Amino acid sequence: MKVLLYYKYVAVPDAEMETLRHRALCQKLELKGRILISSEGINGTCSGTEDHIEKYKEAMNAHPLFSGIAFKESEHPTHAFAKLFVRFRPEVVTLRAGIEAAKAAPYITPEELHAELERGDDLVLIDMRNDYEAEIGRFRNAVTLPMRNFRDLPDHMSDLQKYEGRTVVTYCTGGIRCEKASALLKEHGFKNVRQLEGGIVKYCEAFPSGYFDGSLFVFDDRRAVRFPGARVKTYVSACTFCACETDRQIDCRDNICHSLLVCCEACEQANDGYCKKHDRVTV
Repeated sequence: MKVLLYYKYVAVPDAEMETLRHRALCQKLELKGRILISSEGINGTCSGTEDHIEKYKEAMNAHPLFSGIAFKESEHPTHAFAKLFVRFRPEVVTLRAGIEAAKAAPYITPEELHAELERGDDLVLIDMRNDYEAEIGRFRNAVTLPMRNFRDLPDHMSDLQKYEGRTVVTYCTGGIRCEKASALLKEHGFKNVRQLEGGIVKYCEAFPSGYFDGSLFVFDDRRAVRFPGARVKTYVSACTFCACETDRQIDCRDNICHSLLVCCEACEQANDGYCKKHDRVTV
């Protein structure tokens, strides 16, 4: 099976109708995944057989709006998703700040970033992902924020203001969040901002033993991904209960809680899948 990750900011005149057409295409190709379409573009990740993924890419490249997308690909033994989810949304990535991706900061390529990190250049790497993503993997010495959702970013701009006079590089999984995040930083007075082109995925493909430590959180059944060639045992996270090194994350089985926590298999079994908030926990 192949897994795709992609996005494109582009004006979509009739996004709701486009969503219906796109769902039909994905169903025809037996794809599974999560794809969002809005008047500002498309944001997707999906899985399917190699043949069906190739046909999907061909259809996208033949589309007058979605052609030229830089697809990020990986392999997985089975579908990485349980079902297909294609929805219309007001934004392809929710920020609710009235920020236009067209005002984003310029890109820095993985090669350029790696060279600057090797030289020890004075720059600030800012992680624009959610805190539970950064918990299991992040760039070395990066600034992380206590965000549970990307839409929380405007509430943390005051925390970042101290870096306003420095060279800043924003990064996220594949790049889509940094389009708006870098534009938001510029709006708040940041003069020297760049965004990592292709995100963590493209950097780790080029430099699997580079400056990204730990595992990459992904929003599918794999949950954590390590890149071929990455250093062994570069965990940055530990089990919530026994503190053993692991990047394994589970959802608390409580129907209301559903907190995401780092937890080894033994401790999940010992605590019946519950997090520390519940009296069922024994460890």
